[in-house]
Amino acid sequence: MKMKTDPLLIDVEGHRELLLGNEAIVRAALESEVAFAAGYPGTPSSEITDSFARVADSFGLHFEYSVNEKISLEAAFAASLSGARAICAMKHLGLMYAGDPLSTIPYIGVRAGLVIVSAGDPSCRTSPNEQDQRHLGPKLHLPVLDPRSPREAYEMTRFAFELSEQSELPVLIRITTRVCHTRGVIDYGRLSAPKVSGFEKDPKRLVPIPINARKLRVEIEDRLQTASRLMTESAFHYIRGNGRLGLLATGSPASFCLDIVSDRQLEDKVSLYTLGTVYPLPEQSIAEFVSRMDEILVVEELSPYLEKAVLAICAQEGIRTKISGKLSGHFPMPFEYDPELITKAINRCLGIASKPETVPEYPETPPRPPILCAGCSHRNSFIAAKMVFGEKHLYFNDIGCYTLGYGPPLDTADALLSMGAAFSMASAASRVTGQKTVAFMGDSTFFHSGMPPLLNAIKEDCDMTAVILDNQVTAMTGFQESPGIEVVDQQPVRDV
Repeated sequence: MKMKTDPLLIDVEGHRELLLGNEAIVRAALESEVAFAAGYPGTPSSEITDSFARVADSFGLHFEYSVNEKISLEAAFAASLSGARAICAMKHLGLMYAGDPLSTIPYIGVRAGLVIVSAGDPSCRTSPNEQDQRHLGPKLHLPVLDPRSPREAYEMTRFAFELSEQSELPVLIRITTRVCHTRGVIDYGRLSAPKVSGFEKDPKRLVPIPINARKLRVEIEDRLQTASRLMTESAFHYIRGNGRLGLLATGSPASFCLDIVSDRQLEDKVSLYTLGTVYPLPEQSIAEFVSRMDEILVVEELSPYLEKAVLAICAQEGIRTKISGKLSGHFPMPFEYDPELITKAINRCLGIASKPETVPEYPETPPRPPILCAGCSHRNSFIAAKMVFGEKHLYFNDIGCYTLGYGPPLDTADALLSMGAAFSMASAASRVTGQKTVAFMGDSTFFHSGMPPLLNAIKEDCDMTAVILDNQVTAMTGFQESPGIEVVDQQPVRDV
């Protein structure tokens, strides 16, 4: 019986496939001679690592579910220095976890292309916070791309490898939930076999002790200028319409703007500039666009990153165009945008009265908070802990399934912060209050970042009970492998 080819491995140029944004990134990497892929699963990025795990052996690339995001970036960087194009993927929280190596890689520079994909989560749909990764571009000297659709994510990933190699910088592709989990039509190119040219010794560049780091620092500006030129010449920023109201849009809201302008036939009133390269910005192009408009409405989610940049460009160039966006109150600061919100802002700028909302009447439904899966043994674990330790103990929880000790009927969650923090917080709270504490953590999180705080608690002789709940997988993000078990054919099995 003939085995069915994985859709991501169909090697027919021009073949069309309907892919998630995350899958489109993987396909683009497979067409770009990628030889190494790594990451730690985290929604909304998980399908990237899951897809690589599925096709790695058939395609002949090296893939790993890294123990944490810092390790995945360090491993991908080493692959790049070894002459292998590399990609690593994580959610926005993981990018901060990888901040230590991320801040030094631009100094050393990459050899083969290095692409970092970090998925943001506007509206905190699966995360404890929102975070705007775009700010890491100017802070850490990283070119940043911001795709508006699965198709653009595919095209940007192919471009990112070339950009990385020519600028000698890692390239950050900042996607968000809407792009990650939307499907789009992708026209395939041909697959390109992985290539590895080998590691070349160069200690003065690759060992950034202070005397070397100072020399490397001055090279970064030339690298960023190269990146700026390539990004300005790219096809990822373009203008539609000929009106006097300028929409400057980036990320998934740019797709909504395209639909709104087209559906309402606003091309004679609105000029839409969709911008996919957010650092370095094409400042001259932006200045020319803004100077031709009566008003600019900046459409971007999370922080007013682009709006502030446009205001700075206007101040520097002496441009008097009115700039509207978050700072003017046209858009709220938090959360994801929807078409209705953008339409209202456009109407406000055009002086058009928005139609009163007609909200359909639905029967009131009871709220359904997230709960543990049916049959999950953690429910019994939380109940047992509550029976043993009672109400007076303090309960500290960690990211993942163990967050779900929150609320009735379990009521075994008093504080939550970040990966591995349950042990850190429980140990410190015990020391300063004198109360006994209980900390819950899963096995994948324990390997990710729970071992150092447990060692610290032991060192400080804290009166803390550490509970490690062994899922035998990385449970909440999709049952990926855990470092504590053997993996056979990508299916985790218990080593007994």
